[in-house]
Amino acid sequence: MDVRIEQAEREDFSEMIQLADLTLPDRMNLHELKKYIELFPELIFKATHEGRLIGFGCAGIDMYQTTGWLLFSNVHQEYQGRGIGKKLVEARLQALRQHPTLQRVLVTVSETNVKSIRALEAFGFALAKKEEDYYGTGKQRNIMELPLLAMPKLADKEAGVAANPLL
Repeated sequence: MDVRIEQAEREDFSEMIQLADLTLPDRMNLHELKKYIELFPELIFKATHEGRLIGFGCAGIDMYQTTGWLLFSNVHQEYQGRGIGKKLVEARLQALRQHPTLQRVLVTVSETNVKSIRALEAFGFALAKKEEDYYGTGKQRNIMELPLLAMPKLADKEAGVAANPLL
């Protein structure tokens, strides 16, 4: 299956919101997405198959420019389990690598989202902390972390320097 991962553009927003409504209802809106494109235009990616939007993801950077975040990711249910989510993680990590002051990358994931946790672990993420009642009473979130030391710079890969084989 030929899946393209590329930077998203404003013209993609309405399709992205429709997909978000299918995969994670009430978790994102057009206003929020517009803010992300204004703040992090180079960190929003889309996945397409035969010209159809089938997934998207966004990353961000904190105001201190030391912590990157994988903010959200959606893949159409019909295409889940085919590695598209991993491709979106990889695209965002590659974009974050371009920011030399970053020290780590964090991601929030529900403790019940085992597939996402396993996928993130494959990239070297590990549980950093748990926050009780984050999603509501009795619903905690996990914050997973990837230290930048585990994220080789693009120049290191090109120079043949030993790198994390999972990336």
